[in-house]
Amino acid sequence: MDYGKLLSRAWNIVWEHKFLILLGVLVALGSGGGGGASTGSNFAFNPPSGDGRMPEFPRMPDPRTIGPAVGFVAVIVIVVMFAIGMALWVLSTISRGGLIAGVSSVDEGQFSSFSRAWSAGWRKGWRLLGIGLLPAIPALLLAIIGVGAALAFGGVYQYAGRELGLPVMGNLGILIGALSCILIPIALVLGLLQTFANRACMLEDLGVFGSYRRGLEVLLENFGPAVVLFLIQTGIGIAIAIFGFLPGILLALCCVLWPLLILVQGGISAYFSTMWTLAWKRWTGSEQVEDVSPVAVA
Repeated sequence: MDYGKLLSRAWNIVWEHKFLILLGVLVALGSGGGGGASTGSNFAFNPPSGDGRMPEFPRMPDPRTIGPAVGFVAVIVIVVMFAIGMALWVLSTISRGGLIAGVSSVDEGQFSSFSRAWSAGWRKGWRLLGIGLLPAIPALLLAIIGVGAALAFGGVYQYAGRELGLPVMGNLGILIGALSCILIPIALVLGLLQTFANRACMLEDLGVFGSYRRGLEVLLENFGPAVVLFLIQTGIGIAIAIFGFLPGILLALCCVLWPLLILVQGGISAYFSTMWTLAWKRWTGSEQVEDVSPVAVA
């Protein structure tokens, strides 16, 4: 594989078709999120009166009265943040599929646009969501089993009127550690295969498990080139992090420039996605035999 030609082709496609950057922005938004909260106080200080008496300081509210209110507000905030996170994840997942479809169409010399690429991802949204959810299942199982075991041990010992001692806590830690050694590697492997499974789903119209099987097959057949491409991506990422460290801090500190920061992140996401899509097409023999110039998109 000519990696230089691949990287150049990926750059030309993204540069000539700016709608891919917009899809990359949507992908980047779902890759991480942030939130902020502000708190205020209504306490007031009463100035001293003319009679010379000491000022009256405000009374602190009774913790027993504010506890339920604080808990209710915390639950509402958690639910809202979870809903926003899920919405961004869904948006990012569908956009990732749209990126793959859009790059594939452009590489084959066909007309593509944001609406066409998004529609392609939308049509296979449920499969893409299943592909994205599968790597999280081992971690979810680990959390459920760990919490369940802790509650079970705690309930038994509380019923017996005893406290959890170090031996019990140690056994619980060994159990969770053993499960982690099994489930975490599975999650990591599925996470790595997700890149290939997404392309199998979008470009070969396969289901969730079929996409992972096909992705594993393509990865094993092209393991060496895939490792080289991963190292190239890692090197590019490190170079961007080094040279963009100070500009990135300035962009992050100035809220007016946040749209530009998000746009840069979207361009990087679009470029890496394009790179892997072109590699997939070459590994599976579905690329164009002759290079075609990117079709200009109105």
